[in-house]
Amino acid sequence: MFNYEIGGNERKIDTSEAFADIAYNKTLFVQKLTDNDPIRPEKVEGLKTVQEVFNHYKPNVNVEFERYDGSFANENLQFNNLGDFSIRSIVGQSQHLNNVSIEKEMSMSVIKQLKSNKTLKTTLDNEETKNAFISALRNFITELEENK
Repeated sequence: MFNYEIGGNERKIDTSEAFADIAYNKTLFVQKLTDNDPIRPEKVEGLKTVQEVFNHYKPNVNVEFERYDGSFANENLQFNNLGDFSIRSIVGQSQHLNNVSIEKEMSMSVIKQLKSNKTLKTTLDNEETKNAFISALRNFITELEENK
C-alpha cells in the first residue's frame, strides 16, 4: 500500500475533515440580499462586527407582492441589523404585509368569536336567523363603504 524508500518514516495523518451539523433547533438561511450583481469579487478588510458588515453592504431587496385583486405591490425591504430579519420588522417595513397582518388578526378574532360566543353560535345554527344576520352584515358593509 505505501511505498517506502530508505530513510523514510511513516507519518500518520492526524487530520480529519469534520463538519458540525446545524443544531436541530437552528435554521441556516442563505439568500442574496441585494438586487445588484457584483461586478467582480471585492476584498473588504477591517470589518470586525456584524453591524460593520451591515453598514458596509447595506443589504436591501425589492419585493413584489401579489394583492387579492391580482395587482402587484412593489416594495423595498432594507436590513440594517440582524433584528430586521424578524417577522415583526419585515411586516413593519411593508405596507402590504401590514395590511395582510391586520386582516389576519381580524379573521382570527372573528373565528374566536364564532367558537366562543354561544349567542352567535345559536344564531348561525338556525337558517332563518342566520340569513337575517347575514343581511344585517351586508347592510353594515354597504353603510361603511358609503361613508368612506
